Amino acid sequence: MHKYLRAIGFKKLFRKRDVRSLINLSVSDPGRSLVLGDEEERYEYFEKAFGKNFGLRIFGYYEDNGRFNTEYYFPYSENEIVTTTEYCNIERHSDRISFGGIVEDNAMGVSLIFHLSNGIDFIHHQRMSSDPVPVRGIALNGLCTEGKILLPLYKTDRQLEKIRTAEKKRDHLIRNARNGDESAMEKLAMADMNIFQNVSERLAHEDVYSIVDTCFMPYGLESDQYSVIGEILQIEKHVNTLTGEKCFRFVLECNNLTLSVMINEDDLTGEPAVGRRFKGDIWLMGKIMYDEKPFQ
Repeated sequence: MHKYLRAIGFKKLFRKRDVRSLINLSVSDPGRSLVLGDEEERYEYFEKAFGKNFGLRIFGYYEDNGRFNTEYYFPYSENEIVTTTEYCNIERHSDRISFGGIVEDNAMGVSLIFHLSNGIDFIHHQRMSSDPVPVRGIALNGLCTEGKILLPLYKTDRQLEKIRTAEKKRDHLIRNARNGDESAMEKLAMADMNIFQNVSERLAHEDVYSIVDTCFMPYGLESDQYSVIGEILQIEKHVNTLTGEKCFRFVLECNNLTLSVMINEDDLTGEPAVGRRFKGDIWLMGKIMYDEKPFQ
């Protein structure tokens, strides 16, 4: 059973047979389907939406007796907001027809690993053209099973300007460091040491969330899971058309990256509002944004 089904409005699916019924419903009445492979290795792809830009995607095959055998499925949530335009490397997982992506964004200073949510479009573009297909960027989205709303931190205009200047300087240093500039590497190391010392001193008499405005850091053992704190820029409320459960989709600004996070209303603590902060652990997925329309 996929842990993040509850994030898109399937909180009450407790048993595997309930998930099997959901998969059978999606396969029998999909919004989109496709046949992959050939007669020797033939796979079926099904996609079923249960609201605006969220639903279930399923890979599997039909046995000789006509029974559908599910090989892999996952809940998805998507938006059209480009998070990053940096180069992204896509690799297929070794055990199933799914893909992972890795992108290095200077705003983060680290590599972001995510599950590719529109892998079927990626397969299509690979098969249809031997030349690289123009890509506008990557839209990052997250699914969350437990989240909290935090109050915002007050900043003066002077503080905001100082933060923006420091971010530009750090972005420049990261670019130079990646190109082999040893001086930039040393300056980044010294800056990190100063931040660590400053935070350690403030923790003695301040709450950690009054120091850490936003964060985006790996969480747990799986490479595509992250712990995030981000400022809420936009709020959407959706209803799962099958279960009637209500879900929130937040557009967040997190470490100078814009991404969306979806969570079940019952799994959220606090009253969401634009300007407040969201904290939660997410499963990160990304959608490749092509210049041309995706395959239908």
